[in-house]
Amino acid sequence: MAEAAAPWKQQVLQRGASLYVGDLDPEVTETDLRAAFYHVGPISSLRLCRCCLTGKSLCYSYVNFYSHAQASRALGLLNHTNLKGKPMRIMWCQRDPFSRKTGFANLFVKNLDFSISSSCLESIFSMYGTILSCKVAEENGRSKGFGFVQFDSQDSALAAQTALHDTMLGGKKL
Repeated sequence: MAEAAAPWKQQVLQRGASLYVGDLDPEVTETDLRAAFYHVGPISSLRLCRCCLTGKSLCYSYVNFYSHAQASRALGLLNHTNLKGKPMRIMWCQRDPFSRKTGFANLFVKNLDFSISSSCLESIFSMYGTILSCKVAEENGRSKGFGFVQFDSQDSALAAQTALHDTMLGGKKL
């Protein structure tokens, strides 16, 4: 005799549904993160990374969704938005240690005008390929005049470098 179908289906976590969330304010809690991400879709799991000795936040977390589409939506809607006064830097979770450690497809962008934000830099460089991470270095909430852009491929990084080298942005030559 066949069993009756359950009234609910267990959701299965899809591959590629994990996000890294960095540059968090030290006071951000798991509750704050859930509140920021819940409207995108159901969260499979969330982990705010803490120092094993002190229990203090390491200012980054991982948020896992059940589907790639939900994670992609969260990335698009929430990247560079403020949480407790600091913009979150959200990117796809990098499980490949080679691409994380080699600097594969990374660009160092110097001589940035101090008015250029991470989201502005990302919008300019995204014309050349898929960006995994983009950040303008800051100190006390102010730009330090340089940033980093990581693409998903070396070809995209080279295309951006070739196209944007020596171009004017905010009154300064890159």
